[in-house]
Amino acid sequence: MSDAAKKDLPPASARSRSARLVAVQVLYEIHHNHEPVNEVLADYLGRGDRMELDGEPMVLPDGILLKKIVTGVAERQADLAGLIEGALAQKSQGGPALATEALLQSIFLCGAYELLAHEDIDAPIIINDYLDVAHGFYDEPQVKLVNWVLDTIKKSTRS
Repeated sequence: MSDAAKKDLPPASARSRSARLVAVQVLYEIHHNHEPVNEVLADYLGRGDRMELDGEPMVLPDGILLKKIVTGVAERQADLAGLIEGALAQKSQGGPALATEALLQSIFLCGAYELLAHEDIDAPIIINDYLDVAHGFYDEPQVKLVNWVLDTIKKSTRS
């Protein structure tokens, strides 16, 4: 990439946040359409600067981070599901298990993967970005649940 093209890119933090949002969208789409991970990921990456959110152009996601999250979740889904179920069980404290729908589960999976795999990124940055994603789709109770689950996973996986 030329120096001029690099200057036109948004800051890395905005591109990372965009990658996290798109990773959640990719997992959600895979869940509903049962399409192969590589096909859905290639479709999103192929859109480039044509991605939109609520009719507005999105910040170009960090493609490397996006690929790492989506493929990492696919490779470690069973481990991640166990961490998420454990956190949800703690939250329900012996009561009925908390049910989560596909979009919320996608947020949990992406956040849990990053907390496990990206120790080079501060946990509060990861958690905050996924809280921003959650705020885009949910009201406060679900956002608080995302915070609880990711914070619980952080405490159990990072020193």
